[in-house]
Amino acid sequence: MLEFSKLTLADIEKIKPFFEFSKNIICDNTVGVTFMWRDYFEVEYAIYNDTIVFKAKVRYHNDVIAFTPPLGVDFLGCISKVVEYCRFNKIPAIFHNLSAYDLEIFHENFGDFESVYNRDWSDYIYTAHDIITLSGRKFHGQRNHINFFTRNYSDYSFEVITKANLNEVAAFFNKKHAITNESSEILVEEYNKIIEVFENYDTYSLLGGLIRVNGSVEAFSLGEIVGKVLYIHIEKADKDIRGAYQMINNEFAKYFCTDDIKIINRAEDGGDIGLRTAKLAYHPCGIVNRYIVELKN
Repeated sequence: MLEFSKLTLADIEKIKPFFEFSKNIICDNTVGVTFMWRDYFEVEYAIYNDTIVFKAKVRYHNDVIAFTPPLGVDFLGCISKVVEYCRFNKIPAIFHNLSAYDLEIFHENFGDFESVYNRDWSDYIYTAHDIITLSGRKFHGQRNHINFFTRNYSDYSFEVITKANLNEVAAFFNKKHAITNESSEILVEEYNKIIEVFENYDTYSLLGGLIRVNGSVEAFSLGEIVGKVLYIHIEKADKDIRGAYQMINNEFAKYFCTDDIKIINRAEDGGDIGLRTAKLAYHPCGIVNRYIVELKN
């Protein structure tokens, strides 16, 4: 019988290698997303035969308890163990965070079943070339913002986030993006976990970059590379500085995208209309849906 344990920061090094088994590019199969949102989704994990499966409360789907597609050497064996676990505990065998690839594998092995997805939690996928070059008429608006920024803040600079400048980044974040009494639950959780990343920067081991203007931090981004995909987890800038968001987006990609990195995943919009508009303005090459299915057990 599978035994699930609560996910903690101490588990990062043990769990990180499993993400290399992922056959999809959903952002949840990364250290950043899995650990930054572990408390919000009440994530637990179990390891069976060198294969990991996560259990979570799917907050955007009626708080159902669901399991991820396993990552490791025994995909089907682990699924059978999940079904056994659900039967024993008299709960439905629900799986979430399935990509189209995972859905096909599930259909091949478990027959017909219904699948659903929530568009608010679909990932935005871009070519690295587009984000780096911003070439063509479709990126005219982004180039205008960047041109305005470079004309008006000619002394700007891009730096990698290190221990030497980490406190400055945290101070900028606390000043410009502090939560208020009106902040939603998800914004409060994001704020708390960004602070956790700053306080445990070596443990998370994410990629970080910042933009300075007149010597002060005015934007930063945090992400990671898994396989040949660059995942953007956090991106914050001073909203009063036109072009700051466009600059950190562009400079971060230029610095961290090697020749092997062809795709950038900028995560979901969570149903935020402003965020959706901003993500669509960069003309994604794809939208990756996350499906939910229920198997008979």
